[in-house]
Amino acid sequence: MKNKNDIIFNTMLGIIFLTCITSIVISTGILVTKNFNEVFSVLGKFGFIEFVMIILTAIIWFMMDTSIDIPFYSDYEQFEKLVLLSKNNPEKMRKKIKILCNYERIYIGVITITVISTLIGIIMINYKSENIHGLGVIVFALIGTLCIVFKTMYIKFEYPNEVTINRQEHPELFNVIDSAIELTNSPQLDEICIVEGANAGVAFIPDGFGFNGKHVLEIGIQTLKILNEQELKSILIHELAHIYNDDTNISSKISRCLIRWSTIIDKVEEKDNIIQSILLLPFAKIYIEKLETYLNAISQPEEIAADKEAALYTSVEVYAKASAKLKIMDLFFKNPYCKVEIRAQEKPPKNYFNIMFDDFKNEIIERKNQWLSQIKKQISSVYDTHPSFSERMSALGIDNFNYEIEFEAQNENYKKEIDRLIDIKNKQWYDCWRDEWEEFTKEYKLQLEIIEDYKETDDIEKNIEYGFALEETREYDKAMKVYKKILSIDEKCAIAMYRMGQILLIENDNNGIELTKKAADLDSELTISAIESIVEYLMDNGMKDKIDEIEYWFNEKYNVIT
Repeated sequence: MKNKNDIIFNTMLGIIFLTCITSIVISTGILVTKNFNEVFSVLGKFGFIEFVMIILTAIIWFMMDTSIDIPFYSDYEQFEKLVLLSKNNPEKMRKKIKILCNYERIYIGVITITVISTLIGIIMINYKSENIHGLGVIVFALIGTLCIVFKTMYIKFEYPNEVTINRQEHPELFNVIDSAIELTNSPQLDEICIVEGANAGVAFIPDGFGFNGKHVLEIGIQTLKILNEQELKSILIHELAHIYNDDTNISSKISRCLIRWSTIIDKVEEKDNIIQSILLLPFAKIYIEKLETYLNAISQPEEIAADKEAALYTSVEVYAKASAKLKIMDLFFKNPYCKVEIRAQEKPPKNYFNIMFDDFKNEIIERKNQWLSQIKKQISSVYDTHPSFSERMSALGIDNFNYEIEFEAQNENYKKEIDRLIDIKNKQWYDCWRDEWEEFTKEYKLQLEIIEDYKETDDIEKNIEYGFALEETREYDKAMKVYKKILSIDEKCAIAMYRMGQILLIENDNNGIELTKKAADLDSELTISAIESIVEYLMDNGMKDKIDEIEYWFNEKYNVIT
């Protein structure tokens, strides 16, 4: 069953669209008689009708848009149906997405006709009454609406801080890429870029107006550093599968629509013009929500299908090891006890990536088994774009991942080539941050000053400030003592209780859940961030049964009907 809001807005927008078509048909019929004055009169009248109907739609939307930003989808059954459709009948799902992506063209046509017709109506009123007092503002607002829409027709995708590589300078890396393409009979890639991150990805990058484009492969420098050649090939095959399965084409269409209407929202809200808000905001916000819903619904099945392709063309073991390594690197990035702190330096380091990889090498000795255990426990939500590691392994037939993970297994020539790329990325990173370093490190250095200047006091605000500073510098044990001291002074200090809960969650201590909830009960402004952090913790630790309890607590707190 469709969502009530969907039915209302689809009906309203359908009526507006049919009104536009009717105005064009009637005007065309009159035009045949060469009665131009009557044509303008009809267009003007219909323009006012369409404008009023859009205003009514906007009023309904403003009245019904009472949603709060919560991490639980408001129409679970509808979303689950989309996910099942994506799994069982992907072709039908893609047809629905293509139709959805065409909605924007229809609405842009509706807005254009409505604005032009309304302008004609205003001109006719002025022509008959010779009085345009107060209408000039409306005219400029209407013209401005079309300008906002048409300016977003041209979208240029840019990816900063990338390094485009070529075959001549990087033969070893291209051997791996060529092997993956040849093995899968995939289309040739138009561009290969090295970016920052423990990932790889393919995208169809359309030109400004979306008529043509190119397939771009992006590989994270961290991915290149930790994977051997066979493992990299398996990851690349996964990404190539997104191309020959047509995933990138679909995601590109959705991305263009999302970028366009997000840009329109930003521009309208920046100008704060009531007419432009009425004409554009309701459709834009509803449309973006629909696009994101469909994008999320198709993502997990696409990822599982690409996983199976990678395992098929290399082996289950090779792909499983590569996936595990990338997940471990993700946990390294989130490591709250990182021993390296570059923000304390006066200038950005010129060898940032070398520092990071050295730190990773040291941490992996101590934490590899801990991180491997954690990624096995993680679960995903139906709304996540990627399944969890264990879910992906299960889809490949691995119920108990027990492969040995090694991080030093690259051949010498390949390793030298990757090291040269790291040098290039080091220079690029330094150039990027050189002029921004003072601003980037200002907050961190301010926290160091707060710690240095702190004197024992019972002042709660000063102690909270001191606790925040200790957290920022990763001195969690000291921060806990400060927050305990605050609670001994004021046992209902919500923020101190909340920060204690967050530190316990960082330390994988389940007591952080109740402490965080208790803080949110004391201060409702903490509720959204509290529930997000608790749900993330439960997902990371595979505690699926607890998520239902948290959802019940949240719904009860806000009287949300599930």
